[in-house]
Amino acid sequence: MKIAVLGSTGRTGRLLVARSLARGHDVVALARRPEQVGPHPAGSLRVARADVGDPGSVRAAVEGADVVLSGLGVTGKQDPAILVDGAREVASAGVRVIWLASLGMGGTEGALGAVGGALVRRVLRREWDAKRISGRTVREAGGTAVHAGPLTDRPYRGGGRLLRAGAFGPRAIPPRASREGVAALMVAEAETPCFVDEDTVALFDGR
Repeated sequence: MKIAVLGSTGRTGRLLVARSLARGHDVVALARRPEQVGPHPAGSLRVARADVGDPGSVRAAVEGADVVLSGLGVTGKQDPAILVDGAREVASAGVRVIWLASLGMGGTEGALGAVGGALVRRVLRREWDAKRISGRTVREAGGTAVHAGPLTDRPYRGGGRLLRAGAFGPRAIPPRASREGVAALMVAEAETPCFVDEDTVALFDGR
């Protein structure tokens, strides 16, 4: 399978690349700065220069891919609109997309209860609309949004699963999610699609 990774230089994006290579897939790492893509000693990896702010560059880079995995995120003072631009670019490419999203936002609004949801909305107000629009864009194109709680760098030793968002009951304390585990679940969904055109929640060890 040929997998394209959007946001490949981020902390989760790097793990998406590594997991895809470890599973034996051909990988195209999309990066605004290709020199920032870390070395990978094994596997079939190609790096493509692409920028969600440059219309057409992402679509050209994912041409021929079977699926796009997105670890695209917003850091520092970046404009959250890059999430919307990225979603629209990959959605228009005619390739299935598996999109990393945040629990409690977009298609999982309400998952953290009234108080928790209001707090998340206040803290992440800059990203709120962009998260909602980008996730909806991916779903409407037949993709899958994978919503994760606070991400950790804990090693993944199995025990993860995706749950349909509608089956996730509101929780005041969001379940933490291993970045490595989220990457594993996203690659598994690429290999065996189970949640086409759906919002899902990443859960680990029964949490």
